[in-house]
Amino acid sequence: MSNKLVLKENLVFMVSSEDGDVPQTNTEGLGLYYKDTRYLSVLEMKVSGYTPALLTSSGEFNFMGNIQSANPMMQLPSRPPSVDVGSSGSEMVTLMPRTLSIRRNRFIEDGLHERVGFFNYNNFPVFATLVLRFGSDFRDMFDVRGYNRAKRGKIGCPVWDGNHLSFSYMGLDGLERRTEIAFDTPPTQVLIEPLLSPVSSEAVEQRSELPHGTSVLTTPVQPSLAEVLFELNLEPGKPFAITYHVVPQGLGNGQAVLPTTFDMGARRMRLAYEGWFRECTAIETDNEVFDRFLQRSIYDLRILMEELPTGLFPVAGIPWFAVPFGRDALITALQTLIFDPQIAVGTLRFLAQYQGKEVNDWNEEEPGKILHELRSGEMTTLREMPHIPYYGSVDSTPLFIMLFVETMRWLDSTQLYQELIPTVKRALAWIDQYADKDGDGFIEYHCHNERGVKNQGWKDNVLALQFRDGRFPEPPIALCEAQAYVYAAKQGLAELLERQGETSWATGLREEAARLKRQFNEKFWMPDEKFIAQALDRDKIQLPTITSNPGHCLWCGIVDEDKIEPIVSRLLTEDMNSGWGIRTVSSQEPSFNPMSYHNGSVWPHDNSIIAAGLQRSGYPREANQVISQIFAASQRFRYFRLPELFCGFQQDNRYYSSPSEYPVSCSPQAWTAGAAIFFIPTVLGLQVDAVQRLVTLHPHFPDWLNEIHLKGLLVDNQKVSFCLRRTSSQADQYELEVIEAGNFRFKQDG
Repeated sequence: MSNKLVLKENLVFMVSSEDGDVPQTNTEGLGLYYKDTRYLSVLEMKVSGYTPALLTSSGEFNFMGNIQSANPMMQLPSRPPSVDVGSSGSEMVTLMPRTLSIRRNRFIEDGLHERVGFFNYNNFPVFATLVLRFGSDFRDMFDVRGYNRAKRGKIGCPVWDGNHLSFSYMGLDGLERRTEIAFDTPPTQVLIEPLLSPVSSEAVEQRSELPHGTSVLTTPVQPSLAEVLFELNLEPGKPFAITYHVVPQGLGNGQAVLPTTFDMGARRMRLAYEGWFRECTAIETDNEVFDRFLQRSIYDLRILMEELPTGLFPVAGIPWFAVPFGRDALITALQTLIFDPQIAVGTLRFLAQYQGKEVNDWNEEEPGKILHELRSGEMTTLREMPHIPYYGSVDSTPLFIMLFVETMRWLDSTQLYQELIPTVKRALAWIDQYADKDGDGFIEYHCHNERGVKNQGWKDNVLALQFRDGRFPEPPIALCEAQAYVYAAKQGLAELLERQGETSWATGLREEAARLKRQFNEKFWMPDEKFIAQALDRDKIQLPTITSNPGHCLWCGIVDEDKIEPIVSRLLTEDMNSGWGIRTVSSQEPSFNPMSYHNGSVWPHDNSIIAAGLQRSGYPREANQVISQIFAASQRFRYFRLPELFCGFQQDNRYYSSPSEYPVSCSPQAWTAGAAIFFIPTVLGLQVDAVQRLVTLHPHFPDWLNEIHLKGLLVDNQKVSFCLRRTSSQADQYELEVIEAGNFRFKQDG
């Protein structure tokens, strides 16, 4: 999505072409969305029948977009249409290219607000028409993504009441959804296009690799359409603008309060962003380019943040996954503790609210299980999809405990502990009972629903797990990284419980963690490959594919000491290391495809975890190598915005190659934004212990970094600030300057 203009604020987001349009013929999911429904599927602008020539387009600030265009060569009437020119007909004038400035400024706040501005650089007046074409198909996000529907609700004919243009849809769920469009300048004319059958009788097969590898059959939908025409009289040297507002209504989004002026509304949103930065940790380094990469990630994190009654919660990514995802939010919160631990608090509280209560095969709910994905669209309401919420992930539950433990290390909150420890107990019960039904000590998954996720780890594509002869493993399946998360969860929780005086419980968890580590290193280790198997199938047969997953195992500390070095070595060999980061699958595997979703691509969040695992395992130089490669890749993408994933082609410096974006990746995406932030505690070797009032640093900077400033780091509700400088690159020596410590002590190793 890097060549698209992506804007979002809270529950409303918009994806358009770079020129600001949403063409009716687009097949890329462009449009204006609210609560899993596309409220605007067509937005096309013409000036006197011509498409403006795009000069530049920017959406760097996420809630606001600016599109600068100009006129092509045009033939226009020399007089306004209202002037009677007699029998000789209207005289025409040739307008030279780039003599009219056409600028579209837009921002998102409860809807889309756009100002279309003109400036005439000719020495004569220009008489033209502006036509804005709107359309709404009200398709559910699953429908847009290609999950075919046999029936849909009724799309109404657009209505113009003299002040507002209104589109409507009566869903099969009995809920009416409307799109209201208001203009600050009365249109000259509004044309309602006749509405054809809302659903074509002829299905069109469109096969593509969606995020779960689903081959889909889509049916075209005819949206309701309307054209709004303005007659323009553009005087030389005088600006002129038309502003309009597109507001989704229904599903709890009532009549929006429109900004008093366009500029006031945009200013309000800018102030909200400035407040976001003031409340969180300020991170600066001596590398300006890396600072831009960090700032981009922080802005992207802000666009993906929802302000819920339970607190801040990061949705997964735009456009396909702008909804709560358990795994994604938990990893994002772990990555961003250094930036704002309140993201972790809000994430924990929201997911605790939806913890599983009963056994339900339809949505794969089980008591104690943490959700995978929550949707609110029509198809979910009608139970056409199981996301009510859907619980089909094996790793969200142990990751929840991991985040709880880490958050307590940062905040040491008695209130949060007491609030969430019952949720943690239920999560542990799920791990030990429901996730390990055969009692072998490993957690496993088995999809119970044909519309559910077949592979329920983070590599959830249907092709992500296969034997080298092409066979797919039979479930239940035990993933290597899922066992590592359980180990880290139990080991970390035992430490926390000891501090709370729960020594008996803590001792039991330590024993369980130790037993799991022994079994893991015995069953998952492949002596011939000197590597960890990706998974065990139903018959406990190793899936021998060489993948990036063992990097997560290093991060969690489950790998025996004698096995770490060969794992590190293999992760950094050319078959795994693309030069732009670690691939998901080795290039030597039969399943390898650098253009696939999970079988050879590069995921920035995966690499951030691998780097943290390398650092934890005593390989900081190798961690910096991975960090440096992802940082280098970011410089090849617009705004330094890394996508969800990119293709795993080998870097070729002979021809100045660049990483290739995966065509349907989310951008921005939460745990990708979190990756850049997560690099900071990795290179600092940062550990926080709020109970002991101790901040420990074991730094090892990459060659291109010599100084890191952290200002306002929130630890136990205190602000801590410090600067770490490298004083000798050869000896790798550092100097610590503590600026604000509160009652915390600092310890520097190295």
